[in-house]
Amino acid sequence: METMVYVSLNEVVTEAVGTQPKDALLFAPSKKSAAQVILEPQANRRRSSQFIKERLEKAFKS
Repeated sequence: METMVYVSLNEVVTEAVGTQPKDALLFAPSKKSAAQVILEPQANRRRSSQFIKERLEKAFKS
């Protein structure tokens, strides 16, 4: 399956074909669902918080 790439230039969005100008904004649709996009940062924050808590506990026990 090929991912389509789009270009936005002067408020007009078209499919990107060939070389694009430097001031064009290129983008492609995500293969993730909206739920995945929302849940990933939340999971990362929980993991980071747990890591920090574990390190603080270890530091204060020493």
